Amino acid sequence: MRLALWMYQGTAHHGVGRIANSMRGVHAVFHAPQGDDYVNPIFTMLERTPDFPRMTTSIVSGRDLAQGTVRLPETLRKVEARLHPDVIIVCASCSTILLQEDLERIARSATTRAEVLVYDANPYRMQEIRAADGLFDLLARRYARAQSLTPAPSVNILGPASLGFHNRSDLICLRRMLATLGVQVNAVAPLGASVGDLERLPAAWATIAPYRELGQGAARWLEEQFGVPALTDAPIGVQPTLGWLGRLVETLNDVGARNERRQAPLQMPPLTAFSLDGISAPSAVPWFARTADMESYSTKRAFVFGDATHTVGMVKFLHDELGMQLAGAGTYLEHEAAWVAQQLAQYLPQDGAGPQLLVTDVFQHVAQRIAELSPELVCGTQMERHACRKLDLPCMVIAPPTHIENHLLSYRPVLGFDGADALADEIYTTATLGMEKHLIDMFGDAGLEYGAAQGKGGTTEEECAGTNDGAQGAEGEAEHGQVNSSSSHSTAPSPVHPVWSGDALVMLKKVPFFVRGRVQKNVERYATQHGYATITAEILIAAREALGG
Repeated sequence: MRLALWMYQGTAHHGVGRIANSMRGVHAVFHAPQGDDYVNPIFTMLERTPDFPRMTTSIVSGRDLAQGTVRLPETLRKVEARLHPDVIIVCASCSTILLQEDLERIARSATTRAEVLVYDANPYRMQEIRAADGLFDLLARRYARAQSLTPAPSVNILGPASLGFHNRSDLICLRRMLATLGVQVNAVAPLGASVGDLERLPAAWATIAPYRELGQGAARWLEEQFGVPALTDAPIGVQPTLGWLGRLVETLNDVGARNERRQAPLQMPPLTAFSLDGISAPSAVPWFARTADMESYSTKRAFVFGDATHTVGMVKFLHDELGMQLAGAGTYLEHEAAWVAQQLAQYLPQDGAGPQLLVTDVFQHVAQRIAELSPELVCGTQMERHACRKLDLPCMVIAPPTHIENHLLSYRPVLGFDGADALADEIYTTATLGMEKHLIDMFGDAGLEYGAAQGKGGTTEEECAGTNDGAQGAEGEAEHGQVNSSSSHSTAPSPVHPVWSGDALVMLKKVPFFVRGRVQKNVERYATQHGYATITAEILIAAREALGG
């Protein structure tokens, strides 16, 4: 396995923990050495629920290995006595799987009332997403029971899970739209589901599985085994939501006719019925996209990187509904790369092999691509957010991996009409024209100087260089005599990277922050090409005129 400081996916038993922590009456036991119980604190910190994670670690110590002691049966009995689960999932960590123990035999020796399932989540073959989806698929196949359809139209919602990206808000949004259509929810899984909920999955008229990463395998199996049709697209954006609602109504009416249900066919209600107040348009995005603020976005370029579902949905939303240009896109899910490329074939620049899609799980490669493209907006994970902070580029998080700030208490869906409004707001406040910061950059702190700068009547050198690390360091070198500023207009090739004088930094500070990084790079390139060792205000002006700025 490749070791890294940051990784886009958690380990296999992180994926197992997501399923166990989502469901009622299901508990995960990790057979692991001390230290591999880090998964529990992750859920405790991020999940924002009053419950403790539904996970326990059966510690394997060095003494246990030396003495041949196996504590797993004892742990299983303690879990049952304390929590009384219906199902206990046993999973070996990446360390203990090397022991090649017969966990099936060891688990059977515990003789628990709860059913014990040993899940082969081999961390050398799978990571978080495949482990979670594989376990959920296994549970659905194990417990689903053939039965009659519900009397009224109903659907399963598969995919929302613990630590899912805005999944709780997405679930609320889906429930609201279904209630507006008059459609019941047969079961939601894995989030909040019990074994009994899994048993009645085949009773639904259709299955909604909007996330490529979790639930679609189970949805397709229900369709193959029990004839429950599956809707597997994600309604991200206004037009995709309208199309999704139409397909759902058509699917449910087809099922009713095929099974000779005598109630009246479902009808699409007025769109105002989907709004929060019942009288307005369900989304303000179509109007908002025509405003002067948003029309200015047509000249701006975005880069999108994340999982499969949110990368595809976000690219289409930015291009089709907000009119932005796409500088590039990518995903860290190699097994979904072909689908993502097919979905985005008309949105990305092409080369001989098809759309230029970045497929990598090395975050440094993504940061390098962002630096090369220098887009006006980046939509990515928390790792892209960190990279963009260093590059001084605006970034919004649209996919896991996430931080606690992405697990909000408020209602912030991604799916549906409400999700379109939430996304548009997030885009506008992230890749905004930067009015607040831009005005401060243009006109100074408006009398709000603090500390050493207070009362000096002007902007300090430190403030001038505040958001530009490269320029700040360059000026520091100039101040300490490492570069002679008197040679700024020399035509001889400069042996060092050009540095910025104080007057040039003041001018650079007046450039809007969302294009400042690109301006800096272009001016430095111009200075290097013309042999200038120090960039002065005159050289910056000359570069701007030469580059058409």
